Amino acid sequence: MQSLSGGELTKLFLAVGLARSPDLLFLDEPTNHLDYPALEALRQVLCQFQGAFVTVSHKPFFLDQVAQTTWELSATNLQVYGGNFSYYREQKQLEEAAKERAHETARKELKRTKATILNEQKRAAQSRRSGRQKALNGDMPRIVAGGFKRRAEAVAGQLKIKHEKAMAVATQNVADTKVRTHKAASIQLEEHGKKHRQLIEINHANLWVADRLLLKDIELCLLSRDRLAVAGINGSGKSCLVKAILGLDTTPAVLQGGEVRCADMRTVYLDQSYALVDRTQTVLQNMQRANPALNYQLLRQQLGHFLFWNDDVYKMASVLSGGELARLAIAMITIAEIDLLILDEPTNNLDVTTVDQMVEAINDYQSALWVISHDLDFLSRINITHSVQLKHQTLQPTLYLPSQMLPYQQCLLEDH
Repeated sequence: MQSLSGGELTKLFLAVGLARSPDLLFLDEPTNHLDYPALEALRQVLCQFQGAFVTVSHKPFFLDQVAQTTWELSATNLQVYGGNFSYYREQKQLEEAAKERAHETARKELKRTKATILNEQKRAAQSRRSGRQKALNGDMPRIVAGGFKRRAEAVAGQLKIKHEKAMAVATQNVADTKVRTHKAASIQLEEHGKKHRQLIEINHANLWVADRLLLKDIELCLLSRDRLAVAGINGSGKSCLVKAILGLDTTPAVLQGGEVRCADMRTVYLDQSYALVDRTQTVLQNMQRANPALNYQLLRQQLGHFLFWNDDVYKMASVLSGGELARLAIAMITIAEIDLLILDEPTNNLDVTTVDQMVEAINDYQSALWVISHDLDFLSRINITHSVQLKHQTLQPTLYLPSQMLPYQQCLLEDH
């Protein structure tokens, strides 16, 4: 079991679960670590499954293909939407728009209430001044003036109660209709790249892992503003190619033969297991190690952007969930200036809101990007400019880019 990859473990667990012919199947992030052929096989299995299934997933493209009903679980309730993820997303947008309109209406009503109260107070004050002036001028008998004063005081008291009630209702409506925003990580990447600089050039090299040839006759050129998506089945060498290019000591992967040129560049590599996070250190210690020039206050502030507050920063990394590890790893890389950012399955363990934040940050980032991912929705949104796949021990350009999701998926499924 320990020698199996994440994708192989996922497929094993799915096979064991389905072999029992259950009436109800629960799947928790079943798409993590699965390549495109395995994802397609899972889709077909679920579409033909005779029982009921519940899947916890944050992969919109996959959910659109298999789900008929979407449940949204929040801290306070469970909301049911009668459709797939795209339907859910549309309904959420409509709900948010309706809430914004209701809040704006409440704010306008509060403004009108304040104006009405002010006008009524002005009229009442003017009436009192007029009565006092008549009494002073002797135009009004003393007994009449006294009665007028008592009535004015009574009316003023009634108006005060009326105004306080109207203000309380209007103010409460504004508070009740205020759109509650969910806590989300705030991601920003710092680029360091220069335009049109060549970062990586490989000509006719071979990728070996120990005595096994994974890729032959590799040709690849990466410029400073390129956005490259790398696809391939599990075990084809996607991660090994990255590690060989970077010359990581922890891997037996090497590039031999041909020519391999790498510029002097600042590279950040976020791998699937978040290896840059030291499990023997706390959240704060990891952040300090990655950013030694930052003072304590700035470190805490940066961690707060990634939802690590208060005593959370003193947690040992070993007890963090997959999503927390992902957020910490991203936090550690976001301050350093980057020439080349390499992301290996970055959306695993991330919720939809955090993925949206990552997409926004990547689209603002202007240096080179190398992405290994089977998340089609994510890839389609980050402006990929070049795409290759590892197939039959060769590195081949794809016919389509991920922005054309269905054709891109189909070309990756061919011959598998």
